[in-house]
Amino acid sequence: MKVFREALEQVKGLRFVFEEMNFASSIGRQVMLSSAWMTDIDEINHELDQVARFVDYIDVGKGVDLLALQLSEVVNIMGSIDILRQRGVTCSDVDLFEIKKLALIDEKVRTIALEYQLELRDRPSLFGVLAILDPKRERLPSFYIEDDWHPELGQIRREIEQSKDENDCGELNRRLSVIEAEVRKRLTRELRTFAASLETVLQALAIDTMVLAKAQWARDNKACRPVPSVEGKTIIDNIINPEVADRLKQIGKEFQPVSIYFVSEPTLITGANMGGKSVLLNSVALAQNLMQFGMYVPATKAHLTVVDEVACSIGDGENMKLGLSSFGAEMLRLNQIIESAKKGKKLLAVIDEPARTTNPEEGFALVSGLTKILEKYGVKSLITTHYSGIPSNGQRWRIKGFIEQEKVHDLKVNQLEHFMDYSLMAETGDSVPREAFRIARLLGVDEEYLDLSNRSFRSIENEK
Repeated sequence: MKVFREALEQVKGLRFVFEEMNFASSIGRQVMLSSAWMTDIDEINHELDQVARFVDYIDVGKGVDLLALQLSEVVNIMGSIDILRQRGVTCSDVDLFEIKKLALIDEKVRTIALEYQLELRDRPSLFGVLAILDPKRERLPSFYIEDDWHPELGQIRREIEQSKDENDCGELNRRLSVIEAEVRKRLTRELRTFAASLETVLQALAIDTMVLAKAQWARDNKACRPVPSVEGKTIIDNIINPEVADRLKQIGKEFQPVSIYFVSEPTLITGANMGGKSVLLNSVALAQNLMQFGMYVPATKAHLTVVDEVACSIGDGENMKLGLSSFGAEMLRLNQIIESAKKGKKLLAVIDEPARTTNPEEGFALVSGLTKILEKYGVKSLITTHYSGIPSNGQRWRIKGFIEQEKVHDLKVNQLEHFMDYSLMAETGDSVPREAFRIARLLGVDEEYLDLSNRSFRSIENEK
């Protein structure tokens, strides 16, 4: 089962989301990296319930800042906790300080939760730890071996302060070290029974830190709570790709949200180059991963079928680094998808322009075969293509494409998006849009050349 850390290298846009999340402490960040991909609906909903609670806390605005401040003080003290479990090993002053500090943080978090009615993760009390390390109930974030922890300590320390004889001082300091070591050993022994509780509290606070970061990200990005299901239609309304949206915002542009639904049969998406098809595929794959890692989805509505794996074939992939051609790398990725489907894995496959680098006849055949085998094995899939006549019983979508209202001259490539509608429209036929000539004319390509090309195109069409 993959964990979030692995998914960062596999899912485009996921690292951007992770880096945008505001973790109050590094241990919360580590818990996120170690969190597992979930396929059980109850488990996913349980995680989403926690995120929803924290979103509500943020909206109300009471106690969350105080909670975050305390969580920011939590550090990983598993090394100190492990020492408690080892027979014959004694905690240092630093270990005892870290243990006391965690107990103090836990106590403050409990006070905040009680005052502001925050429902946090269940965890045992560490009052017994404070009774050992802070018997005077001073609640100071420091550690010092107190005089009254041993009958001789106070007297020896006073004698050291008053002594002017170096020999006497040396002997007194040696005696002091022995007594302080005895105290540390006793404290370690008394704290040993709290090792499991300390670990549970540390883990609980780290998880609360992670959930708070998830909730804050969801609120900042106006993300919605996804609805997981075992079967049925996937519906996503107004999906946003956070990374692409951020990039556009930096240059004063806005991301156009897109809505889509699809069922278990292969779904085909057509449209012009630069029409946003690849971004849409990456956005859907990202949304699926976010949900199955217990996060909200950057959309206004998201009903997603839970899958075992999201399989992507977008771009040339790592196989290009191994010396494979673009076509070879793509075929290996498609073969992996097919092998996983034949093993009974429940997949969401997102496939961008399969067989685009081979000749049209073989390309058409390969894409047709792909839709047939994916349909045979019940693979829910999104496939973008430029090929007409591809067989599929699934939904067909087309990017609306260019919407220019008047003749435009000397248009630059980076201005094409001003004339693009990235939304989807249902397609009833099996043909693909013919927009290459429109794009060329928008860019001011020579009219004689385009006229000759158009004649050749009509000639080819008439021969069919």
